[in-house]
Amino acid sequence: MFDHLRWSRIKHGEAPGSLVYAGTQRTFSPFLLHYAYRGEDFFESRLDAGTPFSPVEDRINLLVVVGVHLPEVVKAVGASLNLSLLSLEDVMNTGQRPKLEWVDDDTGFIVMKHMDIKEEALESEQVSLFWRQDLVVVFLEKESDLLSGLIQRIKKGKGRIRSSDSSYLLAAILDGLVDQQMSALTQTSESAQELEAQLGQEVTSAFLGKLYELKRELIFFRNILLPVREIFISLLREDAEVAETVLPYLRDIEGHHEQVVDGVTVLHDILRSMIDYQVALIGIRTHKIMQFLTIIATIFIPSSFIAGVYGMNFAYMPELQWKYGYFVALGVMGALVMVMLVYFFRKRFL
Repeated sequence: MFDHLRWSRIKHGEAPGSLVYAGTQRTFSPFLLHYAYRGEDFFESRLDAGTPFSPVEDRINLLVVVGVHLPEVVKAVGASLNLSLLSLEDVMNTGQRPKLEWVDDDTGFIVMKHMDIKEEALESEQVSLFWRQDLVVVFLEKESDLLSGLIQRIKKGKGRIRSSDSSYLLAAILDGLVDQQMSALTQTSESAQELEAQLGQEVTSAFLGKLYELKRELIFFRNILLPVREIFISLLREDAEVAETVLPYLRDIEGHHEQVVDGVTVLHDILRSMIDYQVALIGIRTHKIMQFLTIIATIFIPSSFIAGVYGMNFAYMPELQWKYGYFVALGVMGALVMVMLVYFFRKRFL
């Protein structure tokens, strides 16, 4: 959640544009996946890190860079495509806030987050995209199935993908990211429903801990989603380098994104209500316990008073010499207890 703070600490003292990685440590060797297509033509290849890359002319090129933990690899890809060092710096800053900016008049740069549920915990992976005419470059932190469906559509030539430009390819990638966010929200809501079914049962620290963790993840989720609104606003502007035919798809994706934002907001409010409900239950149960203990103490106060009086060490106490004094004192104590119990039951204090 606070990866940007770790990056800032490591980056401290470095010159602007320095490629510094501060994300999760990776041990695999980065590699490149290149896909080029137009119409019936399709080409794919896998390149080792450091291999010179150049787009295929008159084709739509999709370059997927898997692994951003080695500065020399990111720098080499940037050099071959003439990408800005400042943008490449953001690629390696895996805690970067989602954003869209124009690197130059022909190149856009987008930072998004791939959200997924792993072992009942919300995880995010940064996805950085560059796009220009006939070229989309995607930087991934690690190998994943995020683009597998899109690549299969490209290979099989299904839909409009083979006959559309790079802005449609960009829209398809954004659509996949938003769909994955919707899936993560669905799994999170299912976890919240399981916890909601346990409401009213005995409160345990483990249960409250799960509520807190889920609420914490939703705050993290919401903070990732909100900046994405600005990305769609920028893409839908008239001066954006997006084909007119792609705008309806972007508006549809924007609508799906707003549904995810609304869902996260509502779920966050529900979890907050669940926590408030649990705190209220604890208060009610504590109040009942204190009420019961207070009633028990009140019932025995008169008996304690009588026992205290006859426990004093005065020489002249007439009742002490009475043959039936002991039994009368016990009887009076018992009678007082019964009277008070009847009173408390009628008042429904017990």
